[in-house]
Amino acid sequence: MSGKKTDNPHDTRMKELFHDKKAFMSLLKDLLKADWANDIDENSLKRSPNTYILPDFSDKEADVVYECRLKNSGEKVIFYVLLENQSAVDYRMPYRLLLYIVEILRDCYNHADEKERKRKNFKFPAVIPLVFYTGRRKWTVPLTLRDMFAGQERFGDALIDFTYKFIDAKTPDDESLENIESKLLELMIRLERSQDFDEVMDTIGNYKAKIMELNDEEKRVLNVAFKIFSQVYGDVGGFDLSKILYAESKEVDGMLVDFRANTMKRERSIRAEGKAEGKKEEAVEIAKSLLDVLDVETIAKKTKLTVQEIEALNDEI
Repeated sequence: MSGKKTDNPHDTRMKELFHDKKAFMSLLKDLLKADWANDIDENSLKRSPNTYILPDFSDKEADVVYECRLKNSGEKVIFYVLLENQSAVDYRMPYRLLLYIVEILRDCYNHADEKERKRKNFKFPAVIPLVFYTGRRKWTVPLTLRDMFAGQERFGDALIDFTYKFIDAKTPDDESLENIESKLLELMIRLERSQDFDEVMDTIGNYKAKIMELNDEEKRVLNVAFKIFSQVYGDVGGFDLSKILYAESKEVDGMLVDFRANTMKRERSIRAEGKAEGKKEEAVEIAKSLLDVLDVETIAKKTKLTVQEIEALNDEI
């Protein structure tokens, strides 16, 4: 078990999202559509401070762990959610999850009362593995561990097996997203589907009314996402997306227009700087080729470089 924190911006966004209990319950009920989700005592639901990322995979993912009790039986349940956003799907997923499940069970066993764990009726808590996938490629990884064994058709039930629950953020259509109880989860999925920063802006504009309706904690989570989107897509000209969260709905359109104008201005500036840099590099190469045939002052006139720059080139040769 490790306390290593991920540096992946996507992982940070998703981990912040699932700090919100309402978003997590909406994941189970609205996206996973699990009947047993209705048996969860939501008052007992809590985010575990533990993380079970193993050294072999510590650079690949982030996890979220929730604990809860069932309403009638009081039985403990642990949800292990793996946040997956790889450019290529990982066919080791069932094996990876097996290692994490074993780590969770080991942790539960080690922290159980020694006398209790020797009793005949000692039970481990149910551990439910889930994968929340936001990658672009189609998920073609087997959902069961048994599929990773050679000869699994022959040995059948003799092999260890489990099926993990899989949620693809690309799967819900617009109507399904509209019916998600957690508007924060809905908005984050829509933002995650954005291909570039323009699409992020379009999503904000199209769903500004729902953004305005979020509570303070939900706005905090969305603000983290806004800041990370700004980092991922580069400098956004000093435009503070967090202002959108606390603006009046009628003000948002004007703010987005200003932002787009600033972005376009910055892009033109970058292109101009690139062209200027390219011309400078071309002039340097021309100057180098003329050093043996022309004097410094003449080369300066032809290339628009300064005499000092040309003399420095002469020193390098």
